[in-house]
Amino acid sequence: MYYEDEERLLNPDLFHVFRRELYAINSDLEVTLGLKYVPTHTEDGIPIRKLYVSNLPPKTTRSELFGVFAQYGFIKSCWLRMGDKGPNRPPTPTYAFVTFSNPADAHKALQAPIHEKTLRGRNLKISPADSWHQPTEDADGRGRWKPRGQRRADGNTSSSETGVPEQEVNNIDRVSENGDEAMATTSTTEVPSNVQLQDEEKCTTDNESCYTILDVLNRDCLTHIMAYIPIRDLIRSERVSKTWQNMVREYLQGIRIFKTSWWQHVTVMLTTAVLRRILQRVGDSLTRLHIDHHWSALNDRTAHIVGKFCPNLEELKIVGMHTRNWNPLIYGCKELKNLSFVSCNKLTDSSLVQLVKSESCIESLTVANNTHVTGLFLTGSNPQKLNSLAFYNCYSLQGTVLSAAIDTLPQLTTLKLDVCPYTMWKIIPLILNKLPRLEELSLSEYISVEMCFSPQCNDAFCDALATLTELKILNLSRNIYITNAVMKRVAQSCPKLESLNISSCNSRRSLPHPEGGSIARTSTGVGDEGVAAVCRGCRALCALDVSYLGALSDAGLRAAARLPRLARLTARGNPALSAASLACCLAACPLLEEVDVCGCDAVSEEVVCAAVRALAERPRALTLRLAGTSAQPNELARDEYPSHKLLTVDLLDDRSNPHLRPDFVDHMFDDSSDDSFGDIYDHDDFDEFFGQDDDLFLGDDLDDFEGLYQFGLNAPDIILL
Repeated sequence: MYYEDEERLLNPDLFHVFRRELYAINSDLEVTLGLKYVPTHTEDGIPIRKLYVSNLPPKTTRSELFGVFAQYGFIKSCWLRMGDKGPNRPPTPTYAFVTFSNPADAHKALQAPIHEKTLRGRNLKISPADSWHQPTEDADGRGRWKPRGQRRADGNTSSSETGVPEQEVNNIDRVSENGDEAMATTSTTEVPSNVQLQDEEKCTTDNESCYTILDVLNRDCLTHIMAYIPIRDLIRSERVSKTWQNMVREYLQGIRIFKTSWWQHVTVMLTTAVLRRILQRVGDSLTRLHIDHHWSALNDRTAHIVGKFCPNLEELKIVGMHTRNWNPLIYGCKELKNLSFVSCNKLTDSSLVQLVKSESCIESLTVANNTHVTGLFLTGSNPQKLNSLAFYNCYSLQGTVLSAAIDTLPQLTTLKLDVCPYTMWKIIPLILNKLPRLEELSLSEYISVEMCFSPQCNDAFCDALATLTELKILNLSRNIYITNAVMKRVAQSCPKLESLNISSCNSRRSLPHPEGGSIARTSTGVGDEGVAAVCRGCRALCALDVSYLGALSDAGLRAAARLPRLARLTARGNPALSAASLACCLAACPLLEEVDVCGCDAVSEEVVCAAVRALAERPRALTLRLAGTSAQPNELARDEYPSHKLLTVDLLDDRSNPHLRPDFVDHMFDDSSDDSFGDIYDHDDFDEFFGQDDDLFLGDDLDDFEGLYQFGLNAPDIILL
């Protein structure tokens, strides 16, 4: 009846009908006879030891619960969940967990009549706790209890010392939607369980196969999926099952980088308390932390939290925070190496003096967009491991103080002084003379001349460059003090130079004479002569940036063909360059992988043909960026261009800045704008606002300004008008 004649297998449809009828009969028996099936295992096959108790009367104590359930067996722990207390009332219990040492005792408590499980006239509601809360057991059936001293340790523990296979030990009761945690009270001694479970007590549903998404996908796929889920949602979803909890914990322990800007919850603001809960879970494994969230969401306790929960942190970047005291970092983050402060307005020298003391482990320090730091925190600190120091847009930085502090930095190999006060240029030669081991130097965006520009300043700077024989990276972009003479000294003194950036090194057309009075014409910055000198002297160059140079032509760029190790050439916004000089570089440089000439109007499509020929002789991956040039073909001629499998031609992404071009002309204040205010005076209501000409104060006597104030205007404003 229940089998098909052909296949002789159980018919699934008939089986479900039969099962539904049995379930209905079972339900009727429970109602009429009081019989109820009580499982001994959870759905995951874990023996039931922990019971969930609800409907508790007010002022319930642990002793009272012990008195109710002690008649069924030995109680391992009893934990009460207390609700939030108000201003005039004590906290009340909401529910409880009772854990038996023996699963058979928990089964007796579940099967006991209702009248035996009453407290103060209330019938306690008893049900098995879910799989997430149930304690695990060994292979011999003994429960695994975590000692009291290790209750707050991580659940992923190895039991190799006891010979037990590695499993997850979970006695933590996560009971609140907001992430509140309470620890079950356990004993430090193990109580063996000699009671053997009988075969008939095992759950009959174990034979049924129930597949979920955790069984279908492997761990690599699930880990990749977890990368797209916010950390807050992962933490809140741990209670789903034991398997999911283990995977979430394993994933959280593998997180190495966390940025607060990743916080995507609109309804929940990232406060210091929320950040504390996140770092409690992932802080032990973090090596890089970027606090770049909105500054108003975090308070002064952020530094204490980072120092407490991130002991293995190696890189910390703080953006836009108004916290002044960051000294707690040195007490907890013993492995901190890279520290950056960007747009921290309240950061002062006193905030950094403890971070760079002699026993500090910090190797790199960056301060950007600050108006309070003067460099005084480095004086007398003598940090032994600090080898990189960077200041960007720090207007209060004092060159004399920094020069005195350099004496206490013997290991300094990287120095960046970008967008600093114009007076710093006088002190830079003194600083460089004290750093013969410097490997990276950045002096970019010096565009204010004032009164410090003189031939003596550049001569001193050139003499200081003669001591930098170990220099490998040099950034002098947008520096009006850099000329061909400086480039010649770099070529003579820096044979190990690997990267050079001299973009926008164009001196102003007219500068005030240092002796005052007259206007003197100066050189035009870096041109063909300086670029050629660098290419002859620095044969180890791998990256060269000569963008926006007004005096650079094809003759100077052809010198780059002498660089055998050149891999990246950037020459944006140079109107005098053509495809001929680029073709020479492509043919002579066997390691050239990227050529960026965006915004060079005279560069034609011949550079593509030269690249194909170069790849035919010396194959390698090559990228040409030709957006904003004459090499952009129309739709008809696009297919006629030669192509190569290793060649990538970018004609859409224009990375050039037209405002930095040497031939850029600002038309905002040209002659055509003289009549821009003419429409204002053509309105009819203009006279009504100021009154007629006869009523105005503009007469022979200009000392009487009483008529001004009746219109709400001041005398200086009218005079300027």
